[in-house]
Amino acid sequence: MIAIAQRWPKPDRRTLIRGVTAGSAWGITMATALLGLAFHQCGTICLGQIVETTAMSLAAGMLTIGPIALLRREA
Repeated sequence: MIAIAQRWPKPDRRTLIRGVTAGSAWGITMATALLGLAFHQCGTICLGQIVETTAMSLAAGMLTIGPIALLRREA
């Protein structure tokens, strides 16, 4: 009920760029961490694994962290 009662900010260009930037930064960080873990476990990383992991992390970041960044309130 609280989520329904909150007002969403009107998405202007600056707000959307902030959401995409925050989601992309989170996605790149997670992709780097996951690829580092895969390299540590297997000793090698395939190109397909790099592309797949990075694409999934970027999509997840933009869909989860992006909306959270959109809700940032200014003083």
